Amino acid sequence: MRALRWLALLAILAAPALPGAAAEPLRLGINMLWIPGDAPTLRERFRKARALGISEVRLDWEWRQAEARRGVYTWDKFDTLVRTAQEEGVTLLPIVHYAPAWAVRGDRKPDDVYELAPKEDAFADYARFLLAAIQRYGPGGNASVPFTPIYYWQAWNEPNIRQFWGPKPDPAAYARLMQEVQRTLQPVRSSIRIVHAGLSKSDLEFMWQLWDANPRHGDTFDIMAVHPYVFDWDDGIRSPEAMDRDESKPAAMGFVGSVKDSGYLGKVFNLQLFMTLRGALNKPIWITEMGYFVAKHRLGVTEAGQAQRLVATVDFVRKRLADQPFGPGARAIAANVQRLYWFSLEDYPSPEGLGSFGMFRPDGTLRPAGEALRNLPR
Repeated sequence: MRALRWLALLAILAAPALPGAAAEPLRLGINMLWIPGDAPTLRERFRKARALGISEVRLDWEWRQAEARRGVYTWDKFDTLVRTAQEEGVTLLPIVHYAPAWAVRGDRKPDDVYELAPKEDAFADYARFLLAAIQRYGPGGNASVPFTPIYYWQAWNEPNIRQFWGPKPDPAAYARLMQEVQRTLQPVRSSIRIVHAGLSKSDLEFMWQLWDANPRHGDTFDIMAVHPYVFDWDDGIRSPEAMDRDESKPAAMGFVGSVKDSGYLGKVFNLQLFMTLRGALNKPIWITEMGYFVAKHRLGVTEAGQAQRLVATVDFVRKRLADQPFGPGARAIAANVQRLYWFSLEDYPSPEGLGSFGMFRPDGTLRPAGEALRNLPR
């Protein structure tokens, strides 16, 4: 089956050359917790982000907080969020996910799963909620509080791993969800941009399955997103420049490294090449999560190491994955990474105690990585 797929892409490659995505310089943002969602906590967090020189903030936009009862929306927490963001000069990238109890599948949620996937018959409800949120807080929105219109909306988070599409990933189901989103958002489609769910690592196999399920999957979103963490249990923490060996058939088309192991930063390029070959042209890529955690752990780093790796990672993205061709020959297109949202502003709760990704320590003091992020050229 995989050999047939490569042959099919080779046939596409043999066609007249396709133009790559129009590239732009890299912009920086940061991930932040939303909950508990009260104004004083949000204000403190937004001010921390601004102290780092960052005004672009990505955070959860929890469907379950708005529609606990099917068809009835409660916007109080969202009004507080957007009003406080506007007051603090912050622009939001909402991750629209976390389905309400009535919308999730009936499976028991395993302990290592953060959220269950929505039921198939709730896909339309998800799309209607997204439309309602856009009509309230997007360009020309009718919210009764002051707000900065939200232009970019991210549809779910990491559907290629069971932790965020429990109990197990289903690329065909996510493709159908995005088709429902595409249909439902037609009235507002020209005024906003849909950001694809950030994939956990540069998962080319999952991308292939999405396009197998819907050959026009690229029509359902405007911006591709990925979380190219470089943790590997065998290798440890890979450097930004690391890469495994090419495979002959994929390499003939320009893909870098192996297809199976997606845990290399440079393989973000493969997502752009894949979309270009499948006719999904001019799609920017956003890295909507990337970071390193501070811990005495095989995959953890020291505070100084976190700062060093942050600088090296951003430097690699700017030099290799932004607006310049990735390489020669079939690789002579830009990966077109236009934004990088660092993970994260503060430490995250983690059952394993490995959530210490924050630029700020729990006591509110700045880690060296926060200082490094603040000093990066903009």
